[in-house]
Amino acid sequence: MIPDDMSVGEFLDRVASERAAPAGGTAAAITAATGAALSEMVCVHTIAAADGRTSAAPAHGGNDAPPAEDRDGPDPDGLIALREGLRRRRRKLVALGERDAALVDDLFGTDEDPSTRLQRRAAGIPLAVAEASVGVLADAETASRRGRSGVAADAKTGAYLADAAIRASLETVRINAAALQDQSFAATLETRAADIEETAAHARMRLFDGDW
Repeated sequence: MIPDDMSVGEFLDRVASERAAPAGGTAAAITAATGAALSEMVCVHTIAAADGRTSAAPAHGGNDAPPAEDRDGPDPDGLIALREGLRRRRRKLVALGERDAALVDDLFGTDEDPSTRLQRRAAGIPLAVAEASVGVLADAETASRRGRSGVAADAKTGAYLADAAIRASLETVRINAAALQDQSFAATLETRAADIEETAAHARMRLFDGDW
């Protein structure tokens, strides 16, 4: 597990240590969660500017917009709902990162061969990370288009991070699925991975004009 009070530096020290976990799956999940947080920030400052509460929100300021449940009035640009969706994805990705770290501990904490259940989870968790990350990529594309000048670029950075997490996670899915004896389950994973890739490709085209 990743302690709540662990600093960024401590987390990276732990990744770079002799410990088995956290490893690539957790790093990918946290990368995508960071992309979600950046896109949330774009929503926060754009909403604040629309409300007239700030005239020049800094590109890297605090989370100064109230949650959707604390605000009244319409949401014509859908930014409040977008922010809430990104928040949910961010929290899910952090939870998935913790699950991946626990799984790695289980896989490498014994000399015994991993059970079928653990092998399935080794492919299933990164698939869930990829699925959540493709949602972040799509939402980041929306935040980049609707975000105010000065902060919209942060959503594009978030999209790059989410896309990296998608690519890394799907590679892990395929490596781990190849080790499964249950070919039917492996084929299902591959089908879902292909769907994620297609969705991500469409989002990339919209945001990056195909420059990938």
